[in-house]
Amino acid sequence: MLAGGALAVIYGVMAIDSNRGAGVDVFVFIQMYSLAALVVFAFYALLATGRLNITFKTVFIWAVVFRIIAVAGSPILEDDFHRYLLDGCVFVTSGSPYGIAPSTLFAGNELSPECQYALNWVNNPDLPTIYGPLLQYVFALSYLVSPADIDFLQMLLAGMDLALIWMLGKVAPARHVMLFAWCPLIVKETAFTAHPDVIGVTLLFAAFLLRSRGRSLSATMVATLACCAKVFALLALPFFLYRKGPAHWIGALSVALLLYLPFMLQGHTDMFVLGVFARHWDFNPILFEAARTALSDATARIVCLSLFALWWCHYFYRYSRREGFSSATIPRMDWIFGVFLLLSPVINAWYLVWLLPFAVLRPTFAAWTASLAVVLSYVTGLNLLSADLAAYEVHDLAHAAEILLIALALLADLLFNRSGIAVREHCLSSRDKT
Repeated sequence: MLAGGALAVIYGVMAIDSNRGAGVDVFVFIQMYSLAALVVFAFYALLATGRLNITFKTVFIWAVVFRIIAVAGSPILEDDFHRYLLDGCVFVTSGSPYGIAPSTLFAGNELSPECQYALNWVNNPDLPTIYGPLLQYVFALSYLVSPADIDFLQMLLAGMDLALIWMLGKVAPARHVMLFAWCPLIVKETAFTAHPDVIGVTLLFAAFLLRSRGRSLSATMVATLACCAKVFALLALPFFLYRKGPAHWIGALSVALLLYLPFMLQGHTDMFVLGVFARHWDFNPILFEAARTALSDATARIVCLSLFALWWCHYFYRYSRREGFSSATIPRMDWIFGVFLLLSPVINAWYLVWLLPFAVLRPTFAAWTASLAVVLSYVTGLNLLSADLAAYEVHDLAHAAEILLIALALLADLLFNRSGIAVREHCLSSRDKT
């Protein structure tokens, strides 16, 4: 198939470029990424006309090919993976990665040479790790299999990604699944760069599938596991606990305690750094940036959080009234994560990994345009090697273009009613696959 072959070539070039010692040029990367996105969108448009057809088997085989290519490459324009490798090393050798700022390890000689290399490149070395307990166990497993080597973690996360694609194939048309399975953002952020968000969102999607099959207690416990991977999943947890008996609440609490208690007994968890993140960090914001022009930083954070909380409560109320909390429907998590990100002080590209699987169920211009536009957030002072920008400051023109693309896509959704004015949910039944 021409589209699959073209994408394999593009991802192959990206892999070759990523393995060069000089690193990837940000503008070359954006060109290749944008070309891959245009191939996916153009092919989807052809499929939507009905003149072409595609099977899930074909979608999945090409998805495997793309991830094999990506795993053969190296992380692109990212250094977060050094923290994952260091966390795994410290967890295995010291018993817990929490409460330990990497900067305090520079003077010691307890680390292996491989771990010392990861330490030398870790970002924000004065802050302890922010990653949840479930991810810490994954990082420890990665260290035990392949100490301070990103290859195994890339393979593991690519496998989780394929599991998510397989689940999507159970409930959505193949052409919609193709948008996610072949998406350059998913391939880049998961298989190339090894951001572990895919673990949390795969568990969350699995929880919704379990819920649709009447296994509500198992669904609640799996959703709690997702929360222990990343706090984003907390936005979905009430959908599993609302109107449930003590068994569900006890089950959720038991899962959380099982993962957190070993670290709590040692005196530290991820909560401290999460607090620092919530109070002080910002990167590539959209509506938060607008609020901050009129308000102080702290006030803007409170206002944006309050606006999101009000919108979430409004949606939750409408969902419960319209659907009666039917387990056969999945809420518009693409809306929930989308509004959250629009109001958030931090919009990293890999955060969209949480939104896009749910945008497979109800594709919108906004969600998939955002998957393309967010690549512009990599035009930073660090990647440009520019003295005129701070290391993690996005160039003004790139940021403006990103916002414009997303705004136009939101307008297109309203004009064409693709996202819908009324609340619509996805019913997990066989008729949705036709």
